[in-house]
Amino acid sequence: MPLLSQPSPPALVAPAPSDYAEAETALLEALDWGWTQPAAPNLKGPAALDYRWLLAAASFNPDHGLPASPYAGGAEAREAQALRSLLQARPEHVPSRLKTLTQRQGGTSLALWRWGQRRVRDGAFPPPLRRAWEDRLLAARPGVLRGFALRHALCWALAEQDEARLAAIRVQAGQDAAETIQGFQRLFGLLGGPSPDLRLWSLPELDYRDARLDQLGASRIWIHPAEAGPLPALPPGTVWIIPSPSGNHDDREASLTGTALAEGQTLADRLRAAGRSAHFAPSSRAFEHLGLAWFPILIELDDRGHLRSVRMGDAAPRQP
Repeated sequence: MPLLSQPSPPALVAPAPSDYAEAETALLEALDWGWTQPAAPNLKGPAALDYRWLLAAASFNPDHGLPASPYAGGAEAREAQALRSLLQARPEHVPSRLKTLTQRQGGTSLALWRWGQRRVRDGAFPPPLRRAWEDRLLAARPGVLRGFALRHALCWALAEQDEARLAAIRVQAGQDAAETIQGFQRLFGLLGGPSPDLRLWSLPELDYRDARLDQLGASRIWIHPAEAGPLPALPPGTVWIIPSPSGNHDDREASLTGTALAEGQTLADRLRAAGRSAHFAPSSRAFEHLGLAWFPILIELDDRGHLRSVRMGDAAPRQP
């Protein structure tokens, strides 16, 4: 789930790694950013089997079978089989299987992540089970997957306005996650209060304005990039803010230049052709200062124009 300031994929194809940890990180980052999978690493022996298990998890579709284990025996085969059994378990048996599951292999944690993420999206995990699944991944390796789980847990704590859960995550995640958690603490502090100000440009007119969210004429604010394909259908009472793909415009400037201007003009042409309107946000700095860090973002306002709720990232709906 991309950040507001999404890095570009590597311009050149890097040589195939010969270290498992390096290959694992490269594959997980490619999955998260939607990049093409990296070149197959030059691995041999147990490391090659571990990478095959990681690949099986990366291509695993929870709706179509189970990830195939490459292991013939030993602790690795038992771990893979325990994971496969958990994925098929009846809901009432999942908590106990989660507690006993070992996660020495990155493929095990990745498969658990992909499976649980789908279950949460489908509404199949009640909150206590969702939190147990998040906590299991927060304690797992590799660090990239712990980051996925941290993001998921924080997004849901914010959506549910659960300050006790935020405090528990802070303790479990440790000092390394302090900066990320501070962003969510800022958002918790905004809930129930007046709408923040943003510097925006109207689309398709590209007229500049500084405005609070409650001055945009809607009670629901949908923040998401303009992806390829048809423009999203907005329910009544919803306004769309389109962040810049680059996000590097100086948020103190009252005019668009360079990359931001080109992006704004492209969006204006596209919305004009569709007979649609929206707002363009060329700088990611203001969003990041507020703690709005992952797409999609749905903000709902109350009758006073104050922030009723913020659903972001993993806890946001897929469509406005």
